Amino acid sequence: MLEKIKGWIDKNRLLTKEDKIVAACSGGPDSLALVHILNILSVQYKFQLVVAHVDHMIRGEQSAADAAFVADFCAEYNLPFYKTSIDVPQYAKASGRSLEEEARERRYDFLRKVAVTVGGAKIATGHHADDQAETVLINLLRGAGSGGLRGMQAANGGIIRPLLAVSRSEIEAYCFQNQLSPRTDITNFETDFLRNRVRLQLVPLLEKEYNPAIKDTLFRTAAVIGEQHDYINKAAEQLWPAIVTADQGTYSIDCRKLLSQHIALQRELLRLTVEKKQGNLKGITFSHVERLIMMAKNAAVGNIVELPGRLLVKKGYHELLVGWKPKIAVATVPTTNLTIPGITYIEQLAVKITAEICSTRPEKQGGQVGVFDWRSLEAPLYVRTRLPGDRFEPLGLKGTKKLKDFFIDAKVPQEERDSILLVCDKGGIIWVTGYRQAERGRVIRTTTQFLQLTIQQLK
Repeated sequence: MLEKIKGWIDKNRLLTKEDKIVAACSGGPDSLALVHILNILSVQYKFQLVVAHVDHMIRGEQSAADAAFVADFCAEYNLPFYKTSIDVPQYAKASGRSLEEEARERRYDFLRKVAVTVGGAKIATGHHADDQAETVLINLLRGAGSGGLRGMQAANGGIIRPLLAVSRSEIEAYCFQNQLSPRTDITNFETDFLRNRVRLQLVPLLEKEYNPAIKDTLFRTAAVIGEQHDYINKAAEQLWPAIVTADQGTYSIDCRKLLSQHIALQRELLRLTVEKKQGNLKGITFSHVERLIMMAKNAAVGNIVELPGRLLVKKGYHELLVGWKPKIAVATVPTTNLTIPGITYIEQLAVKITAEICSTRPEKQGGQVGVFDWRSLEAPLYVRTRLPGDRFEPLGLKGTKKLKDFFIDAKVPQEERDSILLVCDKGGIIWVTGYRQAERGRVIRTTTQFLQLTIQQLK
């Protein structure tokens, strides 16, 4: 298996001399094999290896035991080890996302932080061929295009996947042969998560009833689609400057030139324009792109399409104009002390904030509801909008962050940032409303008095 992995690494140029690698290790078979293999290869490829582990605090003592196990494993091989504990359940309550989504988001936040600390390191994960097959199936079920059906890449966004060409069974055999004793995460067998249902139910059904080699088939399909996607993407990149021009932040797409291209290039050119404008394709679906193509073909002058991310596309005489929605003037919000308990009105934004003190933890939390440890806060509490140089410590991050950087990472549209209310106490920001609470004032096991703040729009 080691030679197979080396072949994959060399083919995709994943490792080079003097690289710094942060290996993500949960303690399970995949990540334990990853660390073991990278440690062996570090001699040949001459790279620096460190290991990072996140305790998601989902499984109590078992999670803590996983962290201790990985720490001992790293000590045995004399590998630098970075660890953090993140209360993912509390994060998920605050954000409204699933445990699976929240754990992934927080994990990669920490891995990127370690990569920066180490000095521009690549992040290595233990994703393998079975994971790839599951990813392709999940994306197919969600209606993804070629960008999703190509699955995970050998390398992208500073992340490398050295084990992507080997199967789960090969990895388990490697662990047995090398006397590795990985930990078992019982949540991997819970069918609450979509990926677990696909792995435990859908894939076995497809293997039994339709194609015994379905995982290999999906892996090959992903590779073929990925190559075709890359080809179309490169062709679109080359064509883009001849079809799209920029003027004061607005992209102008020449409709005649766009429609003269093959339909596959039309779609990719439009997606590329959106990505260049807002930095990502979050929320952009196949139907959005098809609507823009129809708009270029026959929409009347002045027709408008609004896209996720506060983008607006307007039909000109011979072009599509892609820009931000008109910026709404933001009223100045003076610093306003909160009435606790009671109701505080912020007339400039037409909102009211209801403050309640409870002896039991409120069930509702997240979005426009924040719950805090009342006794740990320093009165007076007040609300305001952002100021230059604002910093806070996002819940679970274990370190302060510039508010500006937080907004960028959270993909908060620039034109919305001045109207986001910040709840503060004497010690600083405790809640970026609608997005994230701070470590300061977080609820802990010994909390006996809870402050619940609820924000409601009045009109």
